[in-house]
Amino acid sequence: MGLPTLTGRQPHVAYLPASGHQVVLGTAGTGKTLMAIVRAMYLSNPSVSGSGRTLLVTYNNALSRYLQHLAQSSSASLDIRTYGRFARGYLASLGLMKNWDDIAKPGRRRRLIQETIRQISSSYQPHTFFSRDIDWFQDELAWINGMGIRTKEEYLQTERLGRKTALNTSLREVVWKIIEEYRKRRDTAGHLYDWTDIGMAVHDKLAIDDRPRMYQHIIIDEGQDLSPEEIRSLAAAIPPDGSITFFGDYAQQIYGQAMSWRACGLNVGKVETFRDNYRNSTAIAEVAISLSRMPFFGKVDDLVAPVAPRVIGPKPTLAECSNEEEEIAVVQDAARRLGSVGTVAIVARTWADVDRACRGLNARRLKGEVFFWDDTPGIYCTTYHSAKGLEFDAVLMPFCGASKVPLPEVVTALGKDDAAERESKLLYVAITRAKSDLVITYSGESTTLLPADPGLFTEVKP
Repeated sequence: MGLPTLTGRQPHVAYLPASGHQVVLGTAGTGKTLMAIVRAMYLSNPSVSGSGRTLLVTYNNALSRYLQHLAQSSSASLDIRTYGRFARGYLASLGLMKNWDDIAKPGRRRRLIQETIRQISSSYQPHTFFSRDIDWFQDELAWINGMGIRTKEEYLQTERLGRKTALNTSLREVVWKIIEEYRKRRDTAGHLYDWTDIGMAVHDKLAIDDRPRMYQHIIIDEGQDLSPEEIRSLAAAIPPDGSITFFGDYAQQIYGQAMSWRACGLNVGKVETFRDNYRNSTAIAEVAISLSRMPFFGKVDDLVAPVAPRVIGPKPTLAECSNEEEEIAVVQDAARRLGSVGTVAIVARTWADVDRACRGLNARRLKGEVFFWDDTPGIYCTTYHSAKGLEFDAVLMPFCGASKVPLPEVVTALGKDDAAERESKLLYVAITRAKSDLVITYSGESTTLLPADPGLFTEVKP
């Protein structure tokens, strides 16, 4: 597949100077991924002045594979990989990553944190704090690591972004005891890192690594999903005359870091911003715009207000079904019909729901690194998280009832307000993957996270 032609101000960003730090912010559909990949191909082209080995890095495997598909004719000097793969490779080059077990897998991390909480709580009087959901503690420890907080004093003094309810000093001191004891337990179990603190390890080692840098240029796609410490490590991975370019959209910040590029040590003179939506029809963009303006969506300084495109398109369909079995029937019927003429994605909140909705369909599952892209009409299935950065002619979103969205486990772990903010951004991501057709189904009551304006949807009862 040939790359689409750059338009408007996109060439200006793709061909920015081959040195320094650049930040590009844009709403969904503004072509950030296209600009990122063209810039990566440009900077890795040996005929370009200042070119050199280039890394195009992103967060999830599905988007990494999509970028590899788009760049099939690129230079051998261009590497496309996830941050996790970059981090493993760098630590391995220092002899600090000898096998897969050096990184604690998510399930192992969860169990070690649970054991740690039980131990720490035994030295205190009974307190409701220790009865919080384990996912709350996992999230807080991930935030500490992602921000690059290395001491208790720093943690006590740092504003906790991304959390509606603040922790007082005494509870923060307990959290710090938990993170210190967890690390001891993890080390004893033979794990040097987990996926939330590997960025700290890379950053620390690069600070004292005087070897020539592997990459002259680094381009970050969907940068809002990397933690500040991961981005700092990438900035440290280029030489003084190299370049780093950050592409991001804070309306799609779905991993709970609540960070800004401003916290990442980037030295930027001018932020490039893009508002024109080239992907979604006006009808679909209006749903996303309305969602982003709802009070629970959250506000950040770097949120770029989107502009709806000029292609009108049909209104998205909101289908009220009698039960989830009818939702599946509606979604599968639409998938077969739309998949015969274009690309259609069935997108759900969890992989269990994806598999239920797609059972019996000839669909390509977009997960991990085991799939390959082609551009023929057909059906894809994936989660909200793995859909990030991708686009399809049509998107079908089952199970959007109030009992499923926001996900009850997230509400239990983080509380109603934090869950509403995070889950609404996931809806935004899923909705904005659609170019021309969008179908949302629910049974029972519709989720309160969707805009209630009836003019946005064609509402039907199958």
